[in-house]
Amino acid sequence: MRILKLFKKHVLALFAAIVLIVISCNADLALPTYMSDIVDVGVQQGGIASPVPDTIRSESLDDLELFMSAKDAKTVEAAFGKADKNGIRTYKGTEDERADGSKLADIMSLPETVVLSLNQGIDADSMGDMTGTSSEKDSDAAQAMPTPEQMAAMTPEQLAEMQQKATAAQNMQKQIDADGGKITMKSLRLGIEGGLVDQSKLVESANEMADKMGSMSGSIVTQRAVTYVQEEYKAQGIDPADVQNAYLGRMATTMFGLCLVSLVATILTGAVASRTACSIARDLRRETFNKVMHFSPAEVGKFSQASLITRCTNDIQQIQMAATLFIRMCLMAPVMGIVAVTRVLANHTGLEWTIAVAIIAVSAVVGVLMGLTMPKFKKMQSFVDRVNLTARELLDGLMPIRSFNREEHELERFDKASLDLMTTQLYTNRAMSFMMPLMMLVMNCITVLIVWFGAQGVSDGVMQVGNMMAFISYTMQIVMAFMILTMVSVILPRAEVAAERVEEVITCPTSINDPASPKLPAANAPRGELTFRDVSFQYPDARADVISGVNFTTHAGQMLGIIGSTGSGKSTLVQLIPRLYDVTGGSISLDGIDVRDMTLSELRRRIGYIPQQGRLFSGTVESNLKFAGDMVSDEDMRQAARVAQAEDFIAEREDGYDSPISQGGSNVSGGQRQRLAIARALAKKPEIVVFDDSFSALDYKTDARLREGLAKNVTDAALVVVAQRIATIMHADQIIVLDDGHVVGTGTHEELLRSCPAYLEIAQSQLSAEELGLTQEEIAGVMEGGER
Repeated sequence: MRILKLFKKHVLALFAAIVLIVISCNADLALPTYMSDIVDVGVQQGGIASPVPDTIRSESLDDLELFMSAKDAKTVEAAFGKADKNGIRTYKGTEDERADGSKLADIMSLPETVVLSLNQGIDADSMGDMTGTSSEKDSDAAQAMPTPEQMAAMTPEQLAEMQQKATAAQNMQKQIDADGGKITMKSLRLGIEGGLVDQSKLVESANEMADKMGSMSGSIVTQRAVTYVQEEYKAQGIDPADVQNAYLGRMATTMFGLCLVSLVATILTGAVASRTACSIARDLRRETFNKVMHFSPAEVGKFSQASLITRCTNDIQQIQMAATLFIRMCLMAPVMGIVAVTRVLANHTGLEWTIAVAIIAVSAVVGVLMGLTMPKFKKMQSFVDRVNLTARELLDGLMPIRSFNREEHELERFDKASLDLMTTQLYTNRAMSFMMPLMMLVMNCITVLIVWFGAQGVSDGVMQVGNMMAFISYTMQIVMAFMILTMVSVILPRAEVAAERVEEVITCPTSINDPASPKLPAANAPRGELTFRDVSFQYPDARADVISGVNFTTHAGQMLGIIGSTGSGKSTLVQLIPRLYDVTGGSISLDGIDVRDMTLSELRRRIGYIPQQGRLFSGTVESNLKFAGDMVSDEDMRQAARVAQAEDFIAEREDGYDSPISQGGSNVSGGQRQRLAIARALAKKPEIVVFDDSFSALDYKTDARLREGLAKNVTDAALVVVAQRIATIMHADQIIVLDDGHVVGTGTHEELLRSCPAYLEIAQSQLSAEELGLTQEEIAGVMEGGER
């Protein structure tokens, strides 16, 4: 993609944006986990996150250790400090070591579950293997009673042990009866103290209990262990509400902190994205405008002015928007998706297949919509060009449109261009408007699937409600990541087209370039000597030359006039002098050096060119006359204004040389605009002054005074004057007559009147018989091709 190439100079900004996005996404995606903890732990478990209590009574810990192996009991002992004066032992390990699922939590969970059951009372039959108090055991014990002979053979120690067990059994049975026929920790302690219960048997029985619960053991054991911790806290005088509120407070503070981190990271990401996108747009505008400034009229004609304006403005604006979205959304979407998938896979819920279904559905929607709209996006920018071109033509040609009463026709033409753009935009907008409803449908369907199958998991005890809620949130984040990419994909195709169009301008080869080895005229070379040697020129893609075989030489202090019918190639000929175009045949030399061997800046420094339309720039009179730069002094400016017959009307303006000039010189008349353009060219003191029909807007009196001023004051420069009027060039030292790109006559005014039919024909249309000074016989002879 061309958009990615634009970030070559902004790798550091991209890296910073990625880091900020990772921070923001991790902060955002940690929130569902905390929400799950609030539901599962804060609400369902009363704020108790782990089976390992903060504090526990010594006797309670002793009870738990009855159902642990010696190794596990040692681990538990090491995790709690010594008992205080109230017999309370405090946990002294880290939070990670006591977290749910840790080794210590797993060791304590099952014993806590068993002790909780015993505290609530268990049927004697279900604990027969532990205590030996079931009816079957009683029968076996009766059968195993020693005979009188066996008792007589016993030692006093054996008799005492037997008596002790019998007493313990009686005490244990009394406690069981007192507890309603249920075995509790009190009766179990009596059995253990009397030697009736083997601790190893207790550990085995507890493990067998866990095995019987099977796949449900995890959540059930955890829930029962948490209930035990709650009961233990109550026994210590700790209010469960205080525990719950403290937990919810910690969660709320943590979540607020994560939101704050996400907010700051998002703001910084937006700042980085905006600055980077603006920098890219600034560099593109600078590079594109700089390239356009080096275009010759051939390259401008290739693209058209309207298209170049669109490419430098609207297209770069599209690229800027795309660059911003690329950083803020295109980079964020995959990071968010990856982090969400990682968190989903870390919690095995059995619902991971719903994510695959969601991704397939979203991809199908995006694929169909992109297939429908992509061709239209490629056409849209060309339609923008056409609207721009049509509007520009209407505004530039407003006066002839009104004078020929063509308003309705031009409005229809503009409506047609605007309608094509509107139709394309409506098609793409309508197609993309289906995206959000379809995405919401996919998201809601996926939510229903997760709730449907997740509820079964909650019912079976393999999933908690909070886990299901978190899974829904993560799945929605994954779908949202694809939605973001989809939303960006609406703009990226158009921006890609815009980038391609801008790249065409930047990579367009220019036909007018500086030479590899530039040359300068010799110190003793004649100043202002301009020579055409068999010059011919053909426009790009044209089939024939528009200028052919032109030869002449002019020197400083001389005036060369060029005249001919409309379309004869006069303007084209003089545009070859400052290298607006390059000759396709022959050569043009200035001061003895081929103009193609000079740098453009050096060549154009020596030439003052006044085009047919004297375009001025917004600013003041002074800024326009000093347009050549600091090389123009105030005296040079005022002298040029006097020669160009502009001083009088400048003095009449309220601010004189500081008078404002609007864009294009629209606040001055056509004649004033041409005189200011002439003064601007003369102020730089060029060696060659080229007037491309620059006297057309002047009245005859001003024309004559201007030519008189040029003859008196501009004596160190060669004057090349293209004119439609004979009076403008009739006093020139040399006149060239062009007809269809060929020189059909060369000489002075008097010589051409008697030798060139084309010149005589033009003179007849503009001068009276007295001004011609020719008889009818002489005129007829010239028109027939000979001099009389």
